[in-house]
Amino acid sequence: MTQRDTSGGERPGGAAPPAAGSGGTLLDRELSWVEFNRRVLDQALRPAVPLLERLRFLTIVSSNFDEFFMVRVAALKRSVGAAPGARQRFARLAAAAQAVVELQYRTWHAELVPQLRAAGVRIVPAAALTAEQRRTAAADFRYRIFPALATTRLERGAAAAVASMRLHLAFRLQPDAGAADDAASAPAARSGREAPAGGGPAEPLVALVAVPGGLDRLRSIPGRPGEECFLLLEEAIVLHAGQLFPGYRVGDHALFRITRDADLEVDEATDEDFIEAMAAVLVERRSSAVVRLEIDSPAAAMRLLLSDRLGMAAEDVYQVSPLDLTGLQALADLERPDLRYPPWRPRPAPALADAVPWEVLRRRDVLLHHPFETFDHVLGLLQAAAQDEAVLAVKMTLYRTSGDSPVVRALERAAANGKQVTVLVELKARFDEQQNIDWATRLERAGAIVVYGIARLKVHAKALLIVRREAGGVRTYLHLGTGNYHDTTARRYTDLSLLTAREELAHEATLFFNTITGYSSGTRFQRLVMAPTALKRALLTGIEREAARADGRGLIMAKMNSLSDEEVIAALYAASGAGVTVLLNVRGVCLLRPRVAGLSENIRVVSIVDRFLEHSRIIYFRNGGGEQVYLASADWMPRNLERRVELMFPVEQPDLRRRLVQILELYFADNCHSYELLPDGRYLTRQPERRLAVRAQEELQRRARAAERQGVEPEAREFTVRRRPPG
Repeated sequence: MTQRDTSGGERPGGAAPPAAGSGGTLLDRELSWVEFNRRVLDQALRPAVPLLERLRFLTIVSSNFDEFFMVRVAALKRSVGAAPGARQRFARLAAAAQAVVELQYRTWHAELVPQLRAAGVRIVPAAALTAEQRRTAAADFRYRIFPALATTRLERGAAAAVASMRLHLAFRLQPDAGAADDAASAPAARSGREAPAGGGPAEPLVALVAVPGGLDRLRSIPGRPGEECFLLLEEAIVLHAGQLFPGYRVGDHALFRITRDADLEVDEATDEDFIEAMAAVLVERRSSAVVRLEIDSPAAAMRLLLSDRLGMAAEDVYQVSPLDLTGLQALADLERPDLRYPPWRPRPAPALADAVPWEVLRRRDVLLHHPFETFDHVLGLLQAAAQDEAVLAVKMTLYRTSGDSPVVRALERAAANGKQVTVLVELKARFDEQQNIDWATRLERAGAIVVYGIARLKVHAKALLIVRREAGGVRTYLHLGTGNYHDTTARRYTDLSLLTAREELAHEATLFFNTITGYSSGTRFQRLVMAPTALKRALLTGIEREAARADGRGLIMAKMNSLSDEEVIAALYAASGAGVTVLLNVRGVCLLRPRVAGLSENIRVVSIVDRFLEHSRIIYFRNGGGEQVYLASADWMPRNLERRVELMFPVEQPDLRRRLVQILELYFADNCHSYELLPDGRYLTRQPERRLAVRAQEELQRRARAAERQGVEPEAREFTVRRRPPG
């Protein structure tokens, strides 16, 4: 097995590692996140990844950085001057982020653009347009783009009037010498400068044009046979800018975008109307502090002018071209099968294929691994409940769902059909607040009982409960999951669903819903484990129990998105010191430092980044042979364990428990898209020897295909997880 440093030469092995805190036992949270984005970018660097998939990973990097600046960087900037060392920490973070962005854009210009051109896909610069392409662009501008444009002045301190995360064009103007002077023309306007109030040097005249977000950014233009050619929307506007400013000559221009602080929360102690208060927060975000300015301009003077007028410090300005690679997602979606991964159709689970779900779940539990197995089974359960005359009630949590949600439609139908429908819609789900307000309103109009969340806590648990009248009495059916009820992301994220009618779990799920939708409190569960009341303590107890075993055979395996809770990390360090083998699959942020002598010799941390976003959470304790396997909605972070309502739930059916253990072992065996965390915070790519390649997601697809073909559960296959030998 060979390994490769994912820094790609950007940070030599002798360079300073990410800063650690808490006496050097923890890695820096923000720098760990930048390392995650570096791993995402590494997928775009791989020649073996299909070309348009490489482009997709490049756009994901930009999308990730957008949210990172809106939330994490915004919070750090607020702490500068208040927290000791905050400015130095922010400088380290800015340098690390800049290094990843620079590598991202080098990859775009040096690798992807030439390879796309060779494949017949071109973004044509305005200066390189042919006469035919110019005619097409002119007609497109006149009839489709021009009517959607508006121009305003960009004055000093005008940042408040600029929308966050939206492309804008700034043009420096000079009056056309050939135009007749208007009686209202001021001397400053005739000279191309604005006279400031109170005298002093005149300011340059700068006009602002918002690039319409409702128009396709990629404008199709004719090309040679076999080519697909595009002109960027902003370039089309620049090309025809003279039509926007009659009587003026257009000088330098710049494309720019600002990022605002989005880490704003409702004051739950004072706001009585929660929907109104949340709507006010969304309005406040429109004018919050600017934390980043991105500029694409060939003119240095224009960059300085914009920085000045928007009040941005040099450290907050990023010069990139083209701006906002997320806007090239449409390019990654082109119908070019030769440049994409082969399409993957999620397979039906054999247990539920052509079967009535109630009959199946009365006999056994069903485990679904998305997107290898279809999320349609979960939707089908809810849709069947909406139509089934025997169903009395439906209860559900909604954190995020899709824009045209079949989940919401099924809940509306259930309410219209006389079922008692109770839905907790979490209005505080960041960046989905407005959509969730709309869903809550729709559901209330349909006759559902809607709860808007819990004061000072986010409800992040994923649970669906269906109560049905049957011959033997009333029976409850339950879905518990690790991911959202979002039919779109269920095709792109790996998540796990448990469908069950076990009486003990169903009873506790009923108590759980009473807790989050009513006035019940202090509920104690035997099987379900809820945050913030019990989940953290349960994890610590499980870890400490493994450490206390005297046989030296303790084993903890866990898969999650992030690991940053210091108490949990301290318990894992103690377990390692007691000889427990700890195997962690952490997709993103990880503050734990593995393989440190005297601290974490027995801890190994890997991260999988591949075609599908890893999102499932699985926890395993060997427990002296009495194995315990759990699924959870929560990561091991303070916000999940202490400030959210989450659920961890056991998988008790032996074959399903065994299957989950094998899924964990498969992920630890991956040596194609696996990255191993080093003590200093860097990651090494595992590279397989010939004929020994294990790619977890590919193997899971193979198993799902075989299961559908044979009509049996996905094949079990043992993988040997290599561990460091004693001593």
